[in-house]
Amino acid sequence: MFSNHKTTNRTLALITFFASLILYTLTMAPTASFWDAGEFIAVGHGLQVNHPPGAPFYSLLGRIFSMFMPTAYVAASINFISALSSALTVMLLYLIVVRLVREWKGAPDKMLVIDKIGMYGGAILGAATFAVTDTFWFSAAEAEVYALSMLFTALVVWLALVWAEHHDKPYNERWIILISYLFGIALGIHLLNLLALFFVALIIYFKKYEFSYQSFGVLMAASAGAFLLVYPGTIQGIPSLLEWITNASYGLIGPVGFIILVTLAMGWGLYYTQKNGHRMANIIILCYTMILIGYSSYSLIFIRSIADPPIDENDPETVEAFISYLEREQYGQTPLLTGNTYDNSQGTINRDEEAFFPRRYSTKPQHVQQYAQYSSDLDFFLRYQVNHMYWRYFAWNFIGRDADIQDAGWQSGFTETEHEENPAHNSYFYIPFLLGLFGMLFHFQNDWKRALSVLALFVFTGLAIIFYLNQTPMQPRERDYAYVGSFFAFAIWIGMGGIGIIELVKDYLRSSKIASYAILGVLFLAAPVWMGMENFHDHDRSERYVAPDYAYNLLNSTAPNAILFTNGDNDTFPLWYLQEVEGIRTDVRIVCLSLLNTDWYIKQLKNQWSHESAPLPISLTNDEIDELSSRGYSIHNPDTLRIPVDKERLDTIFSDMDQYKKAMGVDTDKELGFDLSKIGFQLPVDSLDNEVAWYYEGRPAGQDRQGNRQYYTQVQDEIILDILKTNDWERPVYFANTVSNQSQMNLQNYFRFEGKAFRVVPQRRKSQGYGWMDPSIHAKRLSNFQFRQWNNPDTYLDENIRRMLGNYRFSITELANKYKQMGKPDSASYWLEWGEERLPLNTNNTNSSILYAYSYADVGSTQNAAELAREIEPNVIENLKSTIADYDNIQSQIAQLTQDAEQAKQNADMQTQQQLQQRMQGISSQRQKVARDISRAISHLTIIQRIYFMNGNDEEATQLHDRVNEITGGRISIPATKEENKKEFDRFQL
Repeated sequence: MFSNHKTTNRTLALITFFASLILYTLTMAPTASFWDAGEFIAVGHGLQVNHPPGAPFYSLLGRIFSMFMPTAYVAASINFISALSSALTVMLLYLIVVRLVREWKGAPDKMLVIDKIGMYGGAILGAATFAVTDTFWFSAAEAEVYALSMLFTALVVWLALVWAEHHDKPYNERWIILISYLFGIALGIHLLNLLALFFVALIIYFKKYEFSYQSFGVLMAASAGAFLLVYPGTIQGIPSLLEWITNASYGLIGPVGFIILVTLAMGWGLYYTQKNGHRMANIIILCYTMILIGYSSYSLIFIRSIADPPIDENDPETVEAFISYLEREQYGQTPLLTGNTYDNSQGTINRDEEAFFPRRYSTKPQHVQQYAQYSSDLDFFLRYQVNHMYWRYFAWNFIGRDADIQDAGWQSGFTETEHEENPAHNSYFYIPFLLGLFGMLFHFQNDWKRALSVLALFVFTGLAIIFYLNQTPMQPRERDYAYVGSFFAFAIWIGMGGIGIIELVKDYLRSSKIASYAILGVLFLAAPVWMGMENFHDHDRSERYVAPDYAYNLLNSTAPNAILFTNGDNDTFPLWYLQEVEGIRTDVRIVCLSLLNTDWYIKQLKNQWSHESAPLPISLTNDEIDELSSRGYSIHNPDTLRIPVDKERLDTIFSDMDQYKKAMGVDTDKELGFDLSKIGFQLPVDSLDNEVAWYYEGRPAGQDRQGNRQYYTQVQDEIILDILKTNDWERPVYFANTVSNQSQMNLQNYFRFEGKAFRVVPQRRKSQGYGWMDPSIHAKRLSNFQFRQWNNPDTYLDENIRRMLGNYRFSITELANKYKQMGKPDSASYWLEWGEERLPLNTNNTNSSILYAYSYADVGSTQNAAELAREIEPNVIENLKSTIADYDNIQSQIAQLTQDAEQAKQNADMQTQQQLQQRMQGISSQRQKVARDISRAISHLTIIQRIYFMNGNDEEATQLHDRVNEITGGRISIPATKEENKKEFDRFQL
């Protein structure tokens, strides 16, 4: 079997490729997912401009993969880029391990059979383990850049080892030149690939030079210089140079002239160095030329932005805007080596002096509160940025993951946790971690030079990224995908671990092939097979259609030609996908509030059509928009705002399409593609108010020196108000029901709840916190919703989706309550059952599920309510147990800190006392949060108990009281009798 290495190696490589490709294809999302995937699909299919700093090469590939596909398969075709890239990466990892082994064992054809078994088996073990790791598998199943970026990283690593084998042969430089070209192309995907440069540098160094501290120092300096030459030197420097030359030449030399100058300069450099025999300089210039050729994919951003596509983030069609786009200016600046940082003695950010290595720099109040829990920047770096934001993710991949809940920790499987029933509770019992640790030691023992190269890859794609990102606390989502290169490097050592174990026991087993196969079989079962079984369910997205269905439901909650304000990425990107790819409800103009603080976005909304949607009614000039966005916020004096309602005019334009077009400033010959009869408020125009008047405070901004409360408005608030005033009620205006209360501008008394959105209707009614409801309109919206596979027990719904389901339950329970108030309990029960058929209710979103169960009881369906309550009760009980344990633990910490602070006070150690008090403040805030969680759990159990009493299950309700007493030790409880429960329940005012 192993007589011919080339045949065997290729066969096994293809097996790893096809096996992983089948796995990823089977578990791949069939359509768009939440977060950036919807945007990448929409941008790739239409060659548009995505968020900074862009991924033009990925977009080009997306266009190629999707351009001949039927609409229904466009998303799947672009998702398949990740599946294919990931499978190729797994294959390359196998080949990399084999080549690393050959570095110290020599030619495979001269190896003993058992050594070949170890080499091939260990390589497959490492590749297969990496294939089913949590982070890598997640990226393989959706349209994101990380899978493709990882492929280029693996290619670079493999090609560096190929060069190492041919380093002393003629024309070996072609491998280095190819690597440089791959670096250039990868810049158009993600910067992660560039960190492999240090691995390549070490491979070259150890083949060409003998180790010495001096030469090694020169190598690291040269590597750092090469890295800086590419980023930021090339990526950001070349556009800046273009801007400088354009200005210096008074516009005579534009982008085309600049490209010609750069081409001539590089051509002359290559010619001169070749002619004069400067071989090394010639290779360096040639490598840099290849990087520039790869980097040229960024011209796509510039070209497509000039065409003004519907998605044109940052509008980088000028040199200045393009530089801003590449530098990600809209996300703000992150200090790295020096800057202002949090001062524990002041309890705030110290603006008076700059510190070295600033880690706690954010001025947001929620971040400042978190900073108080750390004694120094180094403490924050080690405990939060390294431990929480790297080691936790590393452990997820090689030790075990506790849950898919935001900020959930890791576990190994040897101890029980509160999240045993969580779908992402995956235990690996330290096996992959120990294999990799042993493999690292084994690799260093046999070939420390290449092991050091792998270590460099591991560190620079791990700890170096931690340093560069300088992440703030309370991240909106998990960021493990940023470190996938580091996990790739560790998987190489997992392969080495398998080889090392065979090497370790081969003398004792007398080179027995059967024993070797048996050991490898056990290792395969213990690592990749077990990990694959543990991870399969929470990585299988083959039945998940939630994101596009969510977008479909939100868009179809609106009337034709609507203006829809959305909240952020997960509110907006799936809608972009549905409009740009599937062409659904392109008459609706989506306004993303997180982007509405930028000048370029406001101008696009004001000046550009988007499919059938006309430019938005914004009265500000471009100069006024620039001035407003540069200011960032405006001081606001609370006042009553008024918008008149011209009912006679509305009656005219809502009854004649030509009149409506004229009112909007649209050419009467232009087809708008919607039904005018559905635009009106579905109310008699005469019943509308003569004006919309409401009191608006603004956003709280603390107090002035006199103690007066101050308020401000963000750019988005000013634009919302301007649109409302300028629109003259011509176009329907909606807020998605996920938009925060602050961003709803205190308009709730004018909100009409329609499906998944609130329509602003010029008729004031009493608000119940979310507006008012016309049940016929709301029910009609709901009846048009899609819920493909949502209630399929095989469909994995992550925390983000489970939380989102609460909005749907709320929509349904409010409709049921409305029908109950109207004396129509049958209609109320119908809609509750309708929702239960379509939405999974036994999920971890306890609050909305309990309220849903109570809604059943409230309309008389007490049996349904009790059955649902029994499904929910175990989750609430487990939550109460864990929060009580957390509270007791925090109390112990506070007691210890109090004792330490008293000791510091006695020792007159004011600095230590101050630091301990700061830590106590931070822990006290944690205690408050846990106390709220306990209170919430008690409230939920009280509602469940109420449902049992209403259904006549008095004994079950009393037993629940006893159980809570047992858990809390009698410190807090729920009512013991039906009468006490009714009295307590009435306080909730449900």
